[in-house]
Amino acid sequence: MGLFSRLFFGKKKAKRQDKENQIEEKYERREPIQGISPGVNDISFDISISSSPVGVSTGSTAKDFYVYHWYIKDTDEIFYVGKGSSNRYKEFHESAYEAEKIREMYDTDVRFVKKGLTEDEAIELESEEIIRILNETNYRLTNRIIPLLTKRGNGYDCSPNTPKLEFEKAPYLYPSEIEEHYFGIKPRAFDIVEYDNLKKVVFEYGHTHDTKEIYGGNLDKYLSETKALLEASGNKILKTKFAKSVTAWVYLGDDYVTRHEWEQEKALERIGRNVPTYHLIDVWKLLKEKFSDIELEPTEEVVINPIHNRVPLKDIRNLHDWSKGFDEGHPYWEQGDRERKNGNIEKAIKLFDKARYNGYDAPALYNSYAMAYRKLKDYDNEIAILDEVIERLTKENEKPLRFTERRERAIALKQKRQRK
Repeated sequence: MGLFSRLFFGKKKAKRQDKENQIEEKYERREPIQGISPGVNDISFDISISSSPVGVSTGSTAKDFYVYHWYIKDTDEIFYVGKGSSNRYKEFHESAYEAEKIREMYDTDVRFVKKGLTEDEAIELESEEIIRILNETNYRLTNRIIPLLTKRGNGYDCSPNTPKLEFEKAPYLYPSEIEEHYFGIKPRAFDIVEYDNLKKVVFEYGHTHDTKEIYGGNLDKYLSETKALLEASGNKILKTKFAKSVTAWVYLGDDYVTRHEWEQEKALERIGRNVPTYHLIDVWKLLKEKFSDIELEPTEEVVINPIHNRVPLKDIRNLHDWSKGFDEGHPYWEQGDRERKNGNIEKAIKLFDKARYNGYDAPALYNSYAMAYRKLKDYDNEIAILDEVIERLTKENEKPLRFTERRERAIALKQKRQRK
């Protein structure tokens, strides 16, 4: 039995992980896939780290599998590790957009690591090769899923040449290491704010999980003051990013340069023009200077008092065993979501509690929780469960975009109820 077969999960678990990824991806996407450049989807969802071998078995019993490298001839630099059989090594890989861009732009070739393997052997060797390359070289791999034992990430991390975050200073739109290294894409500053373009703005969260340095851990303060100043000066805040009347996008965090460029192309297609793109800190500074005489009302305090029977996080079973948590918790979530869709909200919440208690922690669970509590107009519990998922995802350095937005809306609804 090989290293990965001993240390990690077998092919049955790998298939489960694939199913889990599909469930989470359904909720992660903010735009439909159809008609979108595959590269945008690749880079906007970052990389995945797998605690099992990166490949998924199809159950084949053939012994004609192999593991291969795609590499650049001039530099001998490996940019992709794959497994396959027959002519897989020379076929177009729809799920490896960045690798295909490199193959198109550079003179590349294929090198076989080993042939005549079973599928499970190929899966194991593929993972071992990815680990070896990421631990022993400085190559930027374009494989989107990497094994747990790697000492560094692959090329989808933020380019190290991107300026560091500073307090009350706008960050940069950034390229990945792959984009900068292979395609020459550089960090890009946000546009300089022009007041006339603040007439009808849309707030865009972007990546907000690493913004503590910018806001000193108090993003809500800057956001609420900016919104209050905009409204007090007669400007409007829109909800639709591609509204015909939108005059600017205001980012709270940062984002990939390429994603921003794609969204500008989309704006050109939908509303016939590009949209000025500002950062919240720059807008806040301009408004504070321009309207220094406006006294802002103190932010209304929202007291959250959720009443529930959920166990504390520390008492959750399988807290550090993703596979077992999935096995024992996922069925409760599936059953609960069926109940939620059928209108049996309280029964659904009890099932979600069981899924959570057994260690199921997918974003899909928290999304279902939030929708159930919103249906009951139980904003306290909705905010509380959103706080939990935001904290958990932020610890894992993921972007809890939809949960942050939903939390803001839940707070607004609770404030409206308090005023009544």
